[in-house]
Parts: sequence; C-alpha cells; structure tokens
Amino acid sequence: MHAFHNSLNKDPKMPKPIIRPPATVAVSSSLRDARKRRGIGLRRLAEKIGVHPATLSAWELGIKVAPETAVAWILGYLRVEWAEYDRVMVLAPHAGAANLVDQSDPQLGHLLWTYEQLSSRVVEWAPSCVPELLQTRAYAERVLDKAVMQNDRRDMELLSRRVRQQALTDGNRRYVFLIADQALHDIDDLHNEQIEHLRATAQQKHVTVRIVPSTETALKSIGAFTLFEDRSDPIAVVLRHHHCNTYLTDRKMLSRYHDTSRALLRRAFDEPASTCALTAPAMIRAAR
Repeated sequence: MHAFHNSLNKDPKMPKPIIRPPATVAVSSSLRDARKRRGIGLRRLAEKIGVHPATLSAWELGIKVAPETAVAWILGYLRVEWAEYDRVMVLAPHAGAANLVDQSDPQLGHLLWTYEQLSSRVVEWAPSCVPELLQTRAYAERVLDKAVMQNDRRDMELLSRRVRQQALTDGNRRYVFLIADQALHDIDDLHNEQIEHLRATAQQKHVTVRIVPSTETALKSIGAFTLFEDRSDPIAVVLRHHHCNTYLTDRKMLSRYHDTSRALLRRAFDEPASTCALTAPAMIRAAR
C-alpha cells in the first residue's frame, strides 16, 4: 500500500517526461533498428545523409519528427526490404499525430515493446482475459486459436509475447496488473498451470498482481487498456482489439486513462477480496 502511494509522489524539480506520438515512436525505432542491422554508426550515417549527428539521434529517439524525405532517404541508403520500407513510409506522414490506429498485419509489436522500454511503470487493466505478459504458452496458444488468425501472424504474436515476457523478468521497470475475477472463470483445463504462473510472477518484487471483483456495473464498462508511465506521468495508452491496436498520446485522453487507472488501483488495494500475494486459498476463491 505504501509503495502505491509513494509511486504517485512527484519531484517538482524533475522535468516532465517527453510524450512521443505513436507513429513517431514506430518510425524512429524502425530507423534505429535498420541502422544497427547494417552495422553503421550514427555519426557515419549522419555524414552520409548530410545531417548533424544530434539531429539523426533525435530522429532515432523520437524526440523530433523526421521529415518524410529524410525517412525515405535513410531507408533507401540502408537498403531495407521493400515490405519494411512500405510499412515505415505509410507511418511517416502521421508521425506528428497524437493518436494512431494500427491496422497492420501483424500489428506493430515493436511499438508495444518500445513504449514499455520508455516506461518506469506499466499498468494494465484486464477485465476479460489474463494479460499477455502473464499468459503461459498453453494459455496464449488457446487465445490465439480462438482468434482465428493465419499461422505466420500467430507465430509472430507468440514471438513478440516471449520477447516482452523476458523484458518483464529483467526487473527494469514496475508492472501492475489488475485482473477482473471474471477473467479467471473460463480457464478450464489450463486453470492450475495458469494460476501457478500468476502466483510465481507476483512473487517478483517489481511485479504487482491484483484480482479485482468485477461486481460493479462501472467496472464492467471499462474496456481493457495498458497505461505506460514515466515517473508517474502517463506517456501513452494502448487499447487492444482483435483487428487493430489504438495508441493514444493526446493529453486529455492520457489524463482520463491516468485517472481511471488510479481509481482501479485504489479499488484493488482497498478491496479485501482482491489479493496481491496470490496465496493459494485466496487465489482459488477469486477464480471461482
């Protein structure tokens, strides 16, 4: 409880975190990854394309929006494959937009990864199923099978989850998972393995897992979301859907989801029926 309240305290001397729009993040990470794959140093590439190294660095970090012509020139110089070129160039015109509906197939898994890397805390509200980062492989395969997706996309989804799950275990940021008790009702034959996995993950010092009773109508109306925070300030929200992901960095929307996450946190920590230690009896009662 004290850790929750302490996490909300802000140092007035600290500068506000930079809010990077989703398309900007996607383009900047693509430029950086493409350069590193080619084994070219930042200064060398900056010299080749005729910009100052600090400018190229700002583009790669998403601090500044790279012009479309510069993005095209860099990708061409780095000789990326046409599929990657087309994907990045579709995003480039929207780099300054606060929000992004990602309909690519598969969705931009690296965008989720990048926002997680930029965060000091990740808060996820999961009203209907176990969060991806907490799913066992068997549970994840069951979910993806129900989603009826092509094998190549399914394999990419599983790979993306494994990479992100590994980052979770590294302990470089805090994770708070708020799971509605309803999400644990339909696990069926995977129940014991998944519950044990939740319990084991919750033992890590940087991970908090709470099972929240979803009896109130107000809770049932809140859809699943993941909030990314840097020093307790929201920097992005992602809403996960079957056919797309919606990324939000509009300040009004960030404020609303930040308030919602804090309300859910208060309910989770104040509700006697929820649990963070995930002791066996309490966990079983919450899941039934």
